[in-house]
Amino acid sequence: MVLFIPDLVFILTCVAVQGQLHVKAENIMLNKLGRLSSTLIWTRHGKTYHYRSSYANDGSKTDWPARSKYQTGPFWQGDLQGFYTVHNISVTSDDYSTLASELRGAYIGVSSVDVDCPDDDVTWCGQWSADTLVGVTLTFSCTHEQPVRFVRVWRNIIGYLVLQEVEVEGTPTRKNAAKYDKSLNKKLSTPVTAVNATSANDCGIKCHVTQPCLGFSYNPSADPPCLFTTSTATTTATGWVSYYISTCSHNITCDVTDQFK
Repeated sequence: MVLFIPDLVFILTCVAVQGQLHVKAENIMLNKLGRLSSTLIWTRHGKTYHYRSSYANDGSKTDWPARSKYQTGPFWQGDLQGFYTVHNISVTSDDYSTLASELRGAYIGVSSVDVDCPDDDVTWCGQWSADTLVGVTLTFSCTHEQPVRFVRVWRNIIGYLVLQEVEVEGTPTRKNAAKYDKSLNKKLSTPVTAVNATSANDCGIKCHVTQPCLGFSYNPSADPPCLFTTSTATTTATGWVSYYISTCSHNITCDVTDQFK
C-alpha cells in the first residue's frame, strides 16, 4: 500500500537501535485499530446492524462479533500501533454455531507491514480447527525474526469470516531501521508523550528509544518541541514537521546519521 497525500513529502530514513523493553503479559490488541476486508451490514425489522472490525478486539466475548461480507479471501487485521515481539495470539469463536462455522480453517499470523503492501511478509502462527468450535478460545504461539506491527486472521476461501475476539500478548521491540514519511506544517493529532529535544534528529532518536512509538512531530519554537505518537493522524499546524513510519517498509538497512531534517 502506498500513501498518497497531497502535501506529503516522501523520504527514506533509518534509525538503528539495539535491545528491547520487557513488560508483563497483557492484551496489547485491546481497542487498537482494526480493519475487515469488508463489513457485513444486516437489516432486520427496519434496523441496520454493522458487524464492525472493532468488535473483534473490544474486550468482550459476549457482544457482537466482527463479520466480513461473503467474498474471496476474507480477512481481519489489527494494528498494534507499535512494533512488538508477539508471543501468543488468542482467538475466540462466536457462541452461535452458524457464525462459529465461519472461522473454520482460518489462518492466524503477524506481519511488519500492512496487508495491502506489495512486500507483505506475513508469518504464519497457526490455523483454526476445520471443525465448528462454538464459543471456544484457542491460543497460538508465534515465532518471528523481525518486529511486527500487524496481527492478521484470514481464510483462503470464498465465504465469510467471523471473529468474536482477538487477544495478543507481546513485548515492545525497537526496529533496527525504518522508512519514514515526512509531512510539512503538520502536527500529530493525538500525541502520547511530549519531551524536550534539540533537533528533529534528536526527537527521532528519542522516539525510537521510547516504545511503542510510530512517529513524532517537531517544532523548535514550541514548548516542548517534540511529540511522540502511536497514531499517524495529523492536523494542519504551521511550523511543525511530522515523521511517521511507513506501513510498507521492512528489510531496510542503513546507518544512523542526521536522518530527520
